Amino acid sequence: MKLKSLLFSLFFILIIPFVYTSAQDIEVIRGDSVIYGSPGDELVLYTHIKNTSAVDQVIFLVRPENQIPNGWTSSLCFGTLCFPFTLDSVATDAGFSLEPVHPGDTVEASVHFFSNETMGTGHIQIQIGTAHNPDVRTTINLTASTEPSAVDNENNIIKEFKVFQNYPNPFNPTTTISYRIPERSNVSVKVYNITGKELAELVNGVKEAGAHNINFNASKLSSGVYFYKVTAGKFSSVRKMILIK
Repeated sequence: MKLKSLLFSLFFILIIPFVYTSAQDIEVIRGDSVIYGSPGDELVLYTHIKNTSAVDQVIFLVRPENQIPNGWTSSLCFGTLCFPFTLDSVATDAGFSLEPVHPGDTVEASVHFFSNETMGTGHIQIQIGTAHNPDVRTTINLTASTEPSAVDNENNIIKEFKVFQNYPNPFNPTTTISYRIPERSNVSVKVYNITGKELAELVNGVKEAGAHNINFNASKLSSGVYFYKVTAGKFSSVRKMILIK
């Protein structure tokens, strides 16, 4: 009996460390989260995912939110393989020459927006996880825009101040606030409750011209309606957001 107990203990001591992977055991290297182009363009945003564990990992992408203009489509991709736009969940063991990601290797994941000659702005949320622990995920919010009034496409220069609706909305507990400014400006981003009381100052300082994103975590707030105000130089804009817990 003692021998069996000893062998059982040795199994956990010697074997389990070599097959167990904690949490995600991947490193998500985020690229740009906002891209601009012309109607008809294919707009692509990239992310790289490294397997930091000691075993092969099956990595998956899930698209829980897909808010795009009528006529647009979007596809999830690994490397050069893009899956049908109707699939909201894909993985690196799905065949088509794909296989699990080996220890130390990196796989390129991307989202392709097909604007189909239509002006507008699309928002997508993707979640990145591993098959061994699918409930632990990294969430990324992505935006693609073909609004011609906003960008000088020849020189990729932003021509006007604009604040986007936060995404996702409603949210729980995190959301992304995006804005763009045409010139270097002193920027302030503040959050208010429905009575106008200031709750948080997310940005207060000089920002360069371009597109900017802020991740707002409302875990300490209760469910309800809130407002965020973005001020840049002489411009300002206020938008409503809804927190649902």
